[in-house]
Amino acid sequence: MPVLTHRAVLSALTLLSAALIAAPARAAATPATAVPASCGVTLDQKAWMFQGEQGFYYYGDELSGRWMNRPWNEARAAFVPATARLAAALKAQGVTLVMAPVPPRSFVQPHLNLQNPTQKAFDLSGAQGFYRALVSDLRAAGLPTADLLTPALAQGDAGVFRQDIHWTPEGAQAAAKATADTVRAAGQTAGTAPFVSIRAGTVTRQVQDQPVLGQIQALCGLSVPPETYGDYQAAPAAPLVAAAGNFGASEGSVRWAFGPVATVSFVTATAGKVEVNATFETPLDGQGVEVVSGGKVIDTVSGLKRGETVTRTWTVDAAAGQNSLDLRFADYNGGKTSFAPGDSRPMAVIFKTLTVQGSGGSGDLIKIQSGGDLLGAAADTVLVGASSSLPSLNYAGFLQAELSRRIDNVSFGGAGVFSSLKDYLLDEAYALSKPGTLIWQIPLLGGDDTAESDLRFVTAAARGAGTSVAAASGTGSARVTVPGLSTAAARVRVSDPATRTVTFKVTSDQGTREFRVTNSERMTHRQDFLLDLGGLGSVTAVEVAAAGTLELQVVN
Repeated sequence: MPVLTHRAVLSALTLLSAALIAAPARAAATPATAVPASCGVTLDQKAWMFQGEQGFYYYGDELSGRWMNRPWNEARAAFVPATARLAAALKAQGVTLVMAPVPPRSFVQPHLNLQNPTQKAFDLSGAQGFYRALVSDLRAAGLPTADLLTPALAQGDAGVFRQDIHWTPEGAQAAAKATADTVRAAGQTAGTAPFVSIRAGTVTRQVQDQPVLGQIQALCGLSVPPETYGDYQAAPAAPLVAAAGNFGASEGSVRWAFGPVATVSFVTATAGKVEVNATFETPLDGQGVEVVSGGKVIDTVSGLKRGETVTRTWTVDAAAGQNSLDLRFADYNGGKTSFAPGDSRPMAVIFKTLTVQGSGGSGDLIKIQSGGDLLGAAADTVLVGASSSLPSLNYAGFLQAELSRRIDNVSFGGAGVFSSLKDYLLDEAYALSKPGTLIWQIPLLGGDDTAESDLRFVTAAARGAGTSVAAASGTGSARVTVPGLSTAAARVRVSDPATRTVTFKVTSDQGTREFRVTNSERMTHRQDFLLDLGGLGSVTAVEVAAAGTLELQVVN
């Protein structure tokens, strides 16, 4: 997606003629609840997606009765003991592993279409039984494990999106409370750095975050509006904390506000007057801005010319707690007109100044201070997970508020169960500054049947670099012999960053076993492949194979 900088905006304002570029014609929006059943049949047959009831749509993974390509109970039986070995390896390094398994939406509040055979066959009691047994087994194995199903059931529909697989921020908040309770029960002391999560407005979920909508468009020719959700942002607690909702990222000296409504929110410790100071300009001729506080219009700016600069100060009689200003725009990119057809962002005005000032403090929403590279200075608590831990859903932010301590969130989207954890445990941050608590948020859907290989990977990574016992290199394969090792690990570095899978053959007094270890292309350390050799007997040889040059080490 192209990024339109302030300089580019000024250039566009100079060059555009009085007639703005007309937006292309669009298909009429169809509510998710009004998509015809014939489209549901097409989704089933061509996309392994399913049209449920009340505007809910499900992915095949959510209804499959499988996890990591195994039936639920088989996956649980393989996962629990291997995770216990990982937890023990981390504990030896002073790290307490806390598990946070995320139940799929189908486990929580299924609105299934029972006329569809796949949906009718879904075993809800079996799904919930699998989840509770997994939590119970992990706890029995000595792993602190949060039960996230119980609060999700209490929330019902409010805790999950209808059109994709994730929890809503409200669902993330309930999960964060249950996780924090587990972290405290595991012995983490109360933190001394309080945080607050501000609801900074309401935003629209991007279509690319809801693939089912793309399939409805591609397969059925229908445009379904994506869902809206609360935009929560976490910040260290202070007498005055401010946040901007439905804005673009800071560009250092400017920041876009998006239409149709952007919000300036702030939390104050005490009641009093708060000033919001703003300087902005618009790339749209005839732009208007209506400013609303407490449900009342407190200012209207209308008939703006393209490139015209506006400076305003809005004074709010703020109550103790959360307050907000809504900025309602008459037009925005992709609304009535489109000044940047190649950019999907609904840009309305660009702010040069946006500050919030009260008796308790101030906040600058343009020159936002960077938190720095989290991996460069790890906090004592680290969250590693998949897309449900991404900042937009604020799970980490709610955890910070619950635990009163900074949490480094090293999750990335599309990570599945293992990829973010693999990447973090190989990072220098882990080697140099191990956290006291590592929270592992794991999705209980999808994934290949790689549980043992991946758990052996992260167990080896958790133990650290080790001391080399034998090494070899080669093109396409490499092999070493070792003098009968029972506690060791194999570490492989591949030369080709496109290589995704390394095959390990481990020979011991118990025979030869083969493991396939696959890395995600999103991993920073995707050229590193590890395998813990514990529990395989007295190992005498390790052979590895993959495309390109390989460097193999066995360490203990």
